Amino acid sequence: MVLVLWDVDQTLLDIGTVDRQVWFSLCADLVGVPVRPAAVRQGSTIRPILRSILREYGADPATAERLLPEALRREVAGVAAARPRFAEHGRVLPGVRAVVAALARTAGVVQSVLTGNQVDTARLKLAAFGLVPPLDLAAGAFGSDSEDRPALVPVARARAEAAYGADRVGPIVLVGDSRLDVETARDNGVRIVAVATGETSREALAAAGADVVLDDLADQRRALAAILGGSTGGAAVPTASPAAARPADTW
Repeated sequence: MVLVLWDVDQTLLDIGTVDRQVWFSLCADLVGVPVRPAAVRQGSTIRPILRSILREYGADPATAERLLPEALRREVAGVAAARPRFAEHGRVLPGVRAVVAALARTAGVVQSVLTGNQVDTARLKLAAFGLVPPLDLAAGAFGSDSEDRPALVPVARARAEAAYGADRVGPIVLVGDSRLDVETARDNGVRIVAVATGETSREALAAAGADVVLDDLADQRRALAAILGGSTGGAAVPTASPAAARPADTW
């Protein structure tokens, strides 16, 4: 069985700056300063993100660490409160629904997520766009599990094995849009399909060591071949509709 682990933000969906506005607002309130933009490292997990914003807003290291648990609690509540704005500012990225649906119909494939989001935040985002199910969050890993993104791959594997059987879980394939996604795959010896739908160019993703780089997932046949072609683990690559067909070696 192939375990396909999707990154969430800028890979599956884009909610604009809705979550960042929540982060900036809650951190400014905790520190007691006016809200302003702060630097956010793409692909980072939520703990380093909030810690960095608290520090940029003036909290010393000890204070930032003390405020972090409350910041994490407020982040979930804030994103939940902002959910009505998802429809206005957000979207599922090109090709995602078709590719996720095709993989869901493919025997020998389980899909989940590997994301820097907290589990409750990830569920809110994905549910808002109708992506859970088919994504099985019980087999995923989240920023609430560890702030070290590479450490999330063994977490996801352990959960998938608990849910589906240790003898059934075979290759893992990550799909993501940042250098950190690529580094996470490389550190764990798993396949990585990178999509240039975030802030990182396809050239930078290729240079980081991605196995395949796609502009997006709009070409269903290409996307499925990229995700399953290198490590099918017994899963058959589904046949796309004729309209989507292109030579499989054209990346």
